[in-house]
Amino acid sequence: MDISIENFLSSHPYAETTKRTYTDILRRLINHEPQSLTATTLLEFINSQNWGNARSCVALAASQKYLAWAYGINHPALAARLKRIAGKPQRALSIETVKILLASFNTQTKKGARDLAIAALALDTGLRCSELCRLQQADTDTEHKSLQVIVKGGQWRAAVFSDETAAYIERWKDFRKTINPKGELFCNIQTGQKLTPEGLNTIVKEWGKKINIKLSPHDLRRSFAVLATEAGAPERIIMEGGRWSNSAMIQRYTRTLKLESMRKYLPISTVEQNILK
Repeated sequence: MDISIENFLSSHPYAETTKRTYTDILRRLINHEPQSLTATTLLEFINSQNWGNARSCVALAASQKYLAWAYGINHPALAARLKRIAGKPQRALSIETVKILLASFNTQTKKGARDLAIAALALDTGLRCSELCRLQQADTDTEHKSLQVIVKGGQWRAAVFSDETAAYIERWKDFRKTINPKGELFCNIQTGQKLTPEGLNTIVKEWGKKINIKLSPHDLRRSFAVLATEAGAPERIIMEGGRWSNSAMIQRYTRTLKLESMRKYLPISTVEQNILK
């Protein structure tokens, strides 16, 4: 890694996932003489990467933070702007799919017990992939069905989970103590080493393949918001449960769900029903 990128990342309290994303972007930026960039040439660089809108906006933010750090707040490229376009609705699991997923795990095996506990905890709490990986056994209280974990931004936050999930975690812990009795709640079943976000992402993708759907850890976080909304939870409670500072992300996740409520008012259905009368 370029020493200036390493020093930049070390001087900011970014999460590991953010550091990996910024490293990829800034390695590309370094090859375009960043000290000489203008607002126009910075946007040309970003557009040349063929990224989608969301990634391009992240790239612009990362680039400008780096340029301000390296060359000062008067760098001309800091004037560049990109319009953020709302993305299409993303995947979330239905109740029926959740039932199929949970039933797919063989809890007679270490892997099955672990994976069921991960899936249930992710759906109950909306924990991010990195948060699931760093969650400690000592910070997971199955008696009171609550946990504490360091979340995005480096703060300790709490979450609660169901009786059923507590039982799944206890089942996994019976296996866990035979592998490595200390450390993170979830680990590699062979080595006892903690799971990495990349490793957990691969594991979750395999779950999806097994039941013929596309699946990622963040789909489970979205599903937390969607399923809690379907169950009638107030938005404010979901914000607390998922540790969101505002409701914008919840509204984004539940766009399709809210639109479905329009079906009973669709004009053609209403006309057809009146004809039949």
